[in-house]
Amino acid sequence: MTLARTPLIALGVLAALLLAGLPLVASGYVLSLAIGMLNFTILATAWAIFCGRTHYISLASAAFFGIGAYAAAMMAETVPWPLVLIAATLAGFAVALVVGLSTLRLSGVYFVIFTFGLTELIRQLVTWYEVNVAGTVGRYIFLGMAQSTIYWQLLALAVAVLAAGWLIGRSRLGLAARVIGADEVVARHSGIDATRTKVLLFAFSSAIMTLAGAIMAPRWTYIDPAIAFNPMISFQVVIMALLGGAGALFGPLLGAVPLVLLFEVLQANFPNAYSILLGAVFILIVYGLPRGVIGLIEDWRPASQKAATVLLPVPASHDANVLTVADLRKSFGGLNAVDGVSFEVRPGEIIGLVGPNGSGKTTVLNLISGALGSDAGHIAYMGRAIAGSTPETIARLGVARTFQLVRVLPSMSVIENVIPGFAFRAHPVTGNTALAEAQVLLARVGLDRRAAIPAADLTYIDQKRLELARALALEPKLLLLDEWLAGLNPTELEEGIDLIQSLRDDGLSIIMVEHVMDAIHALCDRCVVMNAGRVIARGTPRLALAEPEVVRAYLGEDIDA
Repeated sequence: MTLARTPLIALGVLAALLLAGLPLVASGYVLSLAIGMLNFTILATAWAIFCGRTHYISLASAAFFGIGAYAAAMMAETVPWPLVLIAATLAGFAVALVVGLSTLRLSGVYFVIFTFGLTELIRQLVTWYEVNVAGTVGRYIFLGMAQSTIYWQLLALAVAVLAAGWLIGRSRLGLAARVIGADEVVARHSGIDATRTKVLLFAFSSAIMTLAGAIMAPRWTYIDPAIAFNPMISFQVVIMALLGGAGALFGPLLGAVPLVLLFEVLQANFPNAYSILLGAVFILIVYGLPRGVIGLIEDWRPASQKAATVLLPVPASHDANVLTVADLRKSFGGLNAVDGVSFEVRPGEIIGLVGPNGSGKTTVLNLISGALGSDAGHIAYMGRAIAGSTPETIARLGVARTFQLVRVLPSMSVIENVIPGFAFRAHPVTGNTALAEAQVLLARVGLDRRAAIPAADLTYIDQKRLELARALALEPKLLLLDEWLAGLNPTELEEGIDLIQSLRDDGLSIIMVEHVMDAIHALCDRCVVMNAGRVIARGTPRLALAEPEVVRAYLGEDIDA
């Protein structure tokens, strides 16, 4: 713990102690408002733990809040209250696991629609159960629990949720979620198990919402599905998180407090127009404060760079073949994108994968890296079959790549783009050591003086350099370069060739898809030439590129004519 953080922690503890004494001095109305603020702070913070990091927009808050409330209503009179809270939380966690495992492969608007429909589905199921099994339409809750007791339970949960959010934000799990939110494809190729990360965070977030619903249930003497599963709760939670800043720990708190007060005023003075005004507030927040209040604050914060003192080794391999590809096939509909491709890569060797546009070169890289599954054939890395493995598994084994269309994490700084490779490789490195080694990598690709700026502010060429640094952070034995030298001017091309040569000198094996023939001749030990998904020539660059079939593929004419 640093000394700089100590005053903030002390201030937080003092604030919690002061809030704990509020029921002793506050009126019933003020205490009721405070309960609403705490409830929505918990819900919005829980929502942000998953959605604020992964950028998946969930409208299922009402579903899990309702599960907690209904579970409490069903058990409160027969089960001790602590066991009620535990059972409700476990029920929400279990439902979230099932939902997450079955739906978190969805993204974008499909995930939003599903989560919104989930609330209605659960509400209808509970309604059916009440009418057809329990023979009622709702439940009475006769616990006689004081508002002060509910307040203290919510305050304890709010403190616990903020502490959990703080810990997650500084963990590998939180880093993985941030990378997923920036670019899920990059996350998987950085060794991150995106599915596992999303499911864990979604289930944890949902369990918190369920517990909040259970704690709030005694406030109602009577509860039915329409009350417990009110979809308006989901929209209110999203608005609050967005207003404060869903990506920051205290962002949801900054959004919940003023909006609870605003909603109270709107409901009291404009009950018939409440929904319309709520929608107007939502639109204003989305358009006026897309990054929330915290985003405005961060725009004023000066950037800082961290020094580096540790060198990053790139290990050499002494196996017979680093990679063996045999009879690899992949088709899309009736098109054979890869048709019986075979080649091998030896330790410290650079293989050029060349051919006209559309010949299947990038598809081969996608099959090797796990971005696509092959239809047939064999891929062995360091003697281990990897065909069909996930991108994150292959990345952790030591296969790194760049992309034909450059992919950086634009909302993260340059050095933050590199850190995930260190954190999720086979032998993870974290903390100050990772920062130091990341700075060394950035220096190697010429970006050490730009470590603190957002990746979105880099030029196209510097974004390519950043992609390479991110790939090298995985400590790979095999590097896949997809047209990495494309678009460079003569000086940059010479520097790029020297950099790739230095990587080979360190023992790194490389497959490079490239159209810059000067680079192919300067760097490649052997070439594999493709056309229409097939290998049409192989050998040294000078011999392979002089084959008549290769010349015809590039020029579209018969050289003997």
